[in-house]
Amino acid sequence: MSLLLNVTDHKLEEIAERIFKLQFARENKLEEEYDDYRKSKMFRDIKYNLKILDVAVRYDAEEIFNDYVDWLIKLLYSRMKDISPERVREQMISHYQIVGEVIEQEFSQDYYKKAENHLKNAIKITEEVDLEKKTSQDTTFDNIEEAELNRLQFKYLNSLLDADKDQAQKVVEEALDQNISLEMIYQKIFQKSMVKVGELWNTNQITVDVEHYITSMTQNFMMQLWPRIMDSEKTGLSLVACTIGNELHEMGVRILCDLMEIKGWNNIYLGAAIPVENILTALKKHKPDLVVLSVTMPFYLEQCEEAVKKIKANEEFKSIKVAVGGRAFSMASHLSESWGADVTAENADELAKWAEDNI
Repeated sequence: MSLLLNVTDHKLEEIAERIFKLQFARENKLEEEYDDYRKSKMFRDIKYNLKILDVAVRYDAEEIFNDYVDWLIKLLYSRMKDISPERVREQMISHYQIVGEVIEQEFSQDYYKKAENHLKNAIKITEEVDLEKKTSQDTTFDNIEEAELNRLQFKYLNSLLDADKDQAQKVVEEALDQNISLEMIYQKIFQKSMVKVGELWNTNQITVDVEHYITSMTQNFMMQLWPRIMDSEKTGLSLVACTIGNELHEMGVRILCDLMEIKGWNNIYLGAAIPVENILTALKKHKPDLVVLSVTMPFYLEQCEEAVKKIKANEEFKSIKVAVGGRAFSMASHLSESWGADVTAENADELAKWAEDNI
């Protein structure tokens, strides 16, 4: 068990409070810049920062914390427009320095040295990131079909951003009328739209209620396509899939399941935030050829590790292959092999190809 995730909630609160008070003691400007609402958000973020740092230390996964630091500085800048980019940088650099000081006092030298490397990287990223850079947009396409798919995706997403579900429905129908395959609708319209929604939320261009609305409507449109998906020729192979721990980000694995169904697999989607013991129970019941475990947020990697190792240690599951995926693994691809997982897959095409050769 990692150190920070193994301390009591009370102890984590104490450590976060020390960091919080130290930063305000050292930076007089903060009292002018932060009202009570911002202070509460800052305290919450300190605890979150500590947990992400702990995952990076535990798994020696530099990219996890680097990616988070890059996202965080951009998010803070977008949400605090009354503060200059230089001042936002100053705040975060001071924060990482203070975190290092407190960790050195609270934990072992071995833990501190590992954390120190991540914090030095965090400071470097924070110093160098371009806060004025805008998200790039696709402007060129390889062929007419790609251009048409991009047009449909743009129209679909903007319809939902305007809360016009009828127009979004017409986009899906238009794609079907053009005989665009279900795989392309999923990958180039639904999946690409959800990635862009994540980018819009991360940069504070939409609020969480808008993100939830678009997610919900996309799930509804996916369900409407199920009669067509069920007509796919079946291979006789089956998979069980879910997100793990308290992971609620399920759209990626839901899209993967539908795409695998299109490819002929029978998928048993358990849902989001499934405890390890319930996953094992489902495997005993369904006896699938493959189990897919998805993790988006890095601090649920520990539960995924537990699940993979328990599945691999159980003789009853020796014929079941284990696949892991999700954003957390894109930043720490080395983990799955050390746990004993059979494959880390970024998408359904990659997973189906691997399965064709190995199942």
